[in-house]
Amino acid sequence: MDFDEFVRAEMSSLARFSGALAGDRYLAEDILSDALMKVARRWRRISALDDPAAYVRRVLVTTYLDDRRKAQRRRTAPTSDIAVLDRPSADPADSVIDRAEVARLLSALPAQQKAAVVLRYLMDESDEQIAEALGCSTGTVRSHLSRARATLRLVAAADGEGVTA
Repeated sequence: MDFDEFVRAEMSSLARFSGALAGDRYLAEDILSDALMKVARRWRRISALDDPAAYVRRVLVTTYLDDRRKAQRRRTAPTSDIAVLDRPSADPADSVIDRAEVARLLSALPAQQKAAVVLRYLMDESDEQIAEALGCSTGTVRSHLSRARATLRLVAAADGEGVTA
């Protein structure tokens, strides 16, 4: 499969993943385009891997984390402009409210925990796949997920909402 075919086949999934990580449509597009540029340069080697999509997701995560480190130094924050849920609803307004709530809750998490949550619950990745994407051990993944769930519970409880994660 050449790079163009790969991008056509995986673009919607990669865009959703990038959007969920970034929490901002424009930042997500920037991160995705930066990651795809990195991948395109090495596509012959990457395409030979067992799962090139997993490798590209890892590049997306590292690009996102690098960007967040730079943003912290610049003291900038992304806007909340991304729809992160794909659940159909009878009333479109409910879907917008759900998406805004998920984006708000995710914004309360540190970058590594946010990436782990998105990989687990949006991309349905295993601990091993998440560990590979984040460049850490499976125990660290479980720790990130546990701490993220605890933080999400506290944030939701502070708002008067009960969330069980």
